[in-house]
Amino acid sequence: MDLTELQKRYQAGERDFRDINLRNANLNSADLIDANFSHADLQGSEFILAYLNGVNFTRANLARSKLSGANLNKANLSGANLSDADLHGAILQGVDFRKANLSLAILLDANLIQADLRGVNLQGADLRGACLRGANLRYERRIYEGVNLRGADLRGADLQGVNLTGADLTRANLRGANLGETVFRGAILKQTNLTQTNLQSAFLTEADLSGARLIGANLKKVKLERAILTEAQLPGVVLSDAMLPDAKLSNANLSNADLSRTNLVRADLTRTDLSGTNLTQADLTDASIARTNLRNANLSYAYLTRVEFSSANTIGVQLHGAIMPNGEVHP
Repeated sequence: MDLTELQKRYQAGERDFRDINLRNANLNSADLIDANFSHADLQGSEFILAYLNGVNFTRANLARSKLSGANLNKANLSGANLSDADLHGAILQGVDFRKANLSLAILLDANLIQADLRGVNLQGADLRGACLRGANLRYERRIYEGVNLRGADLRGADLQGVNLTGADLTRANLRGANLGETVFRGAILKQTNLTQTNLQSAFLTEADLSGARLIGANLKKVKLERAILTEAQLPGVVLSDAMLPDAKLSNANLSNADLSRTNLVRADLTRTDLSGTNLTQADLTDASIARTNLRNANLSYAYLTRVEFSSANTIGVQLHGAIMPNGEVHP
């Protein structure tokens, strides 16, 4: 079927074009609402500013296709191949992307509100400025693997409240992204750029943030129970009222950070740089601070029960009102 025949049949009321081969076709600004292109080969085709609301692209081949500015509200792209596709500024609200391949896709400023992205491959995708509020990226054991966002560009993206449990964001760039209340349980964020991100009240329980950059990030009330933050860069960050029990922070840089009222019970702070850090009223019960740099840190009114200070650098430390390892209150 050629392009002319497709348009003629669509205008005549036909909607079923499954398995069609229209590689490199020009369908810019076309009105194909509710058409069925399941299993179609549309590689390299152009749908710029097209009306594709409710279209069925299940398992279609849309690799290297151009869909910038297209309206795909509530379309079905489950299992589709969209690798290297251009969806810049596309309207993708409520789209079903389950198990689709969006590796290296351009989703710059795309509207992905309430999109279903479970099991999607977004490795290396460009999601700068994209809005993903209400999107479903939830990991479901034995059904959907955690979403693959390795190396993805998410600078300035809006992911507030999104569920990214089990997601792989290794080396992804999330600089300046809105991640408030976002769920990262068990997520992999190794060497991820989280500079100047908003992570207030985010859930990072058991997440792996080893080597991550969090400079200038807002981490107020963040939950990092059992999280791995070895060698993470967090100088000057605000972690007040955060939950970090059993967290691994060895060799991390938390110099001049605000850790006031933070729960660091049983945390591993071995060789961590806490110089100049505000730890007032923090709970460090049973924390490991072997060779930790606490130079000029403020530990006033902190709980230091059973903490071993012998190998730590405590020059200039403030301990007024702190509960000392022996249970006594420091004058």
